[in-house]
Amino acid sequence: MRGAGGAGYDVPMARLFPVILGLLFASTVATAEPLHGVTRVPAPPAVATEARTLLETQAAAWNRGDLEAFCAVYADDALFLTAFGLTKGRDEVLARYKARYPDSAARGTLSFEVLSVDALAGAPAKKAAAAIGLVARWKISHADKPAAEGLTLLTLVRFPGGWRIVHDASM
Repeated sequence: MRGAGGAGYDVPMARLFPVILGLLFASTVATAEPLHGVTRVPAPPAVATEARTLLETQAAAWNRGDLEAFCAVYADDALFLTAFGLTKGRDEVLARYKARYPDSAARGTLSFEVLSVDALAGAPAKKAAAAIGLVARWKISHADKPAAEGLTLLTLVRFPGGWRIVHDASM
């Protein structure tokens, strides 16, 4: 059987071509050399301190009920990912927090434990990192019910006005 327009190839072979191509690609990837020497790069101590300070400032804003200040460190086009879905943009992140935590009883008391701060973008030795990845454990304590806790992975980028959260994956 000929392909459409008499292209001169068998239809069964045409259907097998993508499969064959996929198998060739898979075998090439499977035999490729592993990346040796690729490791996480801890952020310089001063940058790690800045990141911890940012989270401490966020927790303080949360605990006094100032969700606008809490969200001020999010970039305008930040992406916030949770088990419940994706929220796009600082304004939507703020709206989500206001709806989910309308008062101090719902908000509880927030704390963070920073587990890791890594440089994400290469920078010359004498320059500060331009982007960092931060892993932290968050905890919201309540007087009358068990604490809620989880992990967060943040990507922060240095802007002229300071660090901004561009990605927040909190679970």
